[in-house]
Amino acid sequence: MIYIIVILAFVLTWFFIEITLFIVHKNYKDPQNTKKISYSKFIWNLRILAILLIFFTTSYMYFFENAKFLLAVEYCLGLIK
Repeated sequence: MIYIIVILAFVLTWFFIEITLFIVHKNYKDPQNTKKISYSKFIWNLRILAILLIFFTTSYMYFFENAKFLLAVEYCLGLIK
């Protein structure tokens, strides 16, 4: 159950990040047209970072599942009443 909650939170967060970056990139106009880093390179670096974070989080949860970590996740997601 906790894996589903973590993955769902990750997917929803990533969905909003992708939409925000797409809208900002589409509406941004640089008057000097000088880019230090391209949008596609930035977004792929961000995607790789996100995949690594979800991989390490799930592996930590699988191998080192402890009560404090589970309580922290439940508290952050508002599951504790």
